[in-house]
Amino acid sequence: MKAPSNPPRGDQTRRALIVAAIDVFGRTGFDAASTRALARAAGVNQALIGYHFGGKRGLYIAVFEHIASQMQEHMVPVAEEVTRQLNELPRYGAPRGELAQTLLLNLFDAFLEMQGGEAAAHWVPLVLREQQNPTEAFDIIYDSLIGPVLGLVTRLVAIASGMDETSEACRIRTLMILGQALIFRVARGTTERQMLWQTLTPENISAIKQQFRQSIESQFSQRAILS
Repeated sequence: MKAPSNPPRGDQTRRALIVAAIDVFGRTGFDAASTRALARAAGVNQALIGYHFGGKRGLYIAVFEHIASQMQEHMVPVAEEVTRQLNELPRYGAPRGELAQTLLLNLFDAFLEMQGGEAAAHWVPLVLREQQNPTEAFDIIYDSLIGPVLGLVTRLVAIASGMDETSEACRIRTLMILGQALIFRVARGTTERQMLWQTLTPENISAIKQQFRQSIESQFSQRAILS
């Protein structure tokens, strides 16, 4: 049997630089991160940043393409299945709202699992910087994943609640629900103090899912049209 070959050295260098850059950019921001520091963190020659990425800005963009790719790998199959089932919902009737709620929970189960992954812990500081001061790098993850998933969540919230999908109220409700799932990563200091958690373990994620489910069920227990 032929032994699997190692990735080409160029690919290894690119990956090393991207992994190092996620950490360095996340800690210091784009402006404060020097190419020397980035190369040192990756254990490569500084000139290779220009060779592989055309410079620091190109490396920064490549980092967000990498993050978007990993997010898509985890979330896109789930989103596609939720969309397929959503399109098969009955057009009218009470079960429609209940089924939409179930699909919403399925989608957020996957989202919470992604947050609990080791890779996500490294993305968060960098993505939060872009949330506060968006650049073209933020467009990469928003256009490829965040925006489409939010659109899907908004559609599910509208069906589960009876709201008008195009209304401001429905969009606000969608973002509030998203915030419930995000707080355990974006407010890490508060979460660690409140919960005495040092990291998000599978047991922690399971506990979060349970409470998130109860919260969603409570929100949509009485479906009134609020358009």
